Amino acid sequence: MVLFFFSDLIDIIIQESNKSFNFYQMNQTLEQLVGQLIIAGFRGTEASPNSSIAKYIQEYNLAGVILYDEDVKIGGLGSRNIHSEEQLKELTNQLQSFSRDGLLISIDQEGGSVNRLKLEYGFPETPSWNHMGLLDNDLMTKQFSQTIAMYLSDCGINMNFAPVLDLHYGPETVIGKTGRAISSNPKTVINHARIFCQSMKEMNIIPCGKHFPGQGTASGDTHERYTDISDSWTVRDLLPFDELIQSGDLDMIMVSHTFDDKLDPEFPASLSKEIISTVLRQDLGFSGVVICDDPSMKAISDHYDLETTIELMLNAGIDLFCLGNNLNYDPDYIPNSVEAMVSLVNNRKVLENRIQESIERINQLKSNYNIHG
Repeated sequence: MVLFFFSDLIDIIIQESNKSFNFYQMNQTLEQLVGQLIIAGFRGTEASPNSSIAKYIQEYNLAGVILYDEDVKIGGLGSRNIHSEEQLKELTNQLQSFSRDGLLISIDQEGGSVNRLKLEYGFPETPSWNHMGLLDNDLMTKQFSQTIAMYLSDCGINMNFAPVLDLHYGPETVIGKTGRAISSNPKTVINHARIFCQSMKEMNIIPCGKHFPGQGTASGDTHERYTDISDSWTVRDLLPFDELIQSGDLDMIMVSHTFDDKLDPEFPASLSKEIISTVLRQDLGFSGVVICDDPSMKAISDHYDLETTIELMLNAGIDLFCLGNNLNYDPDYIPNSVEAMVSLVNNRKVLENRIQESIERINQLKSNYNIHG
């Protein structure tokens, strides 16, 4: 009798829990539903309760934010979100206090030229990813990765858009000349990227491999223009992604804006159902979260309007939108993006089930890394 009693009690608890979840889902506005797919950039080194970012987090139930140290339009060190360790800790605490589900607080901390936690703000100097490849020493890569992970964790950051998995094709390429590629040898990339990912995970920080399907050969910069790698990309560029997916080291992948007519004759990678849903999901078996590189980059924004971009990305299989709002700052970028998503769902150009699929992946990711409200 006691066993039956506890069994019945557990069933009741589960049923009530499911009812609560369904009630919570049903009582969200459409804006709060689509808002869970957005990582938002914002201006300010603090987030007061009446700030725009606080309003967006609460009204749209944003998935997260992305932090930069320098504002492209304003210019100069500390002109965006970061100017000291203590200030950054306070900022991330403020941001988390506005979220009911827990925020993904993200940053690009690769080291070298892509380094938001700079020496000038009191953080240790961080060598480039390419420098770590030249050393090619597992212990040094471990120390490099652990140092980054420790400071991110201490500052309340739980997602890092790194490691770069692009292969090194020399100084004539954008990734190569900036020191962002670790090696031309896929095995070396895989080895050191695995160390990096594991170090992030040990500190409960989500690593994000980039830039799928590999943009190491690109001589053009997707920030500035349409970038075609049709004549240079090969299947070899997929190897680091493939290996790290199979080994379970990647829970999130960022898709680039590069175009390759061998993979998709019409759309760049971030807008391509063939590349995201077929190659990445079906062929490589990736079941984690797929995030796009910032859609305001000119490779996309010069050719597609905002609503068309979002429609193509969602139907291609993008889960999270990295809306950094730093390349060409627009105070209405986040509400306009939410409005575009709502319009697409209302007009059935994007099905609500497609939104729910992404929310489930994002919620699973948060759960796996103990991120909650």
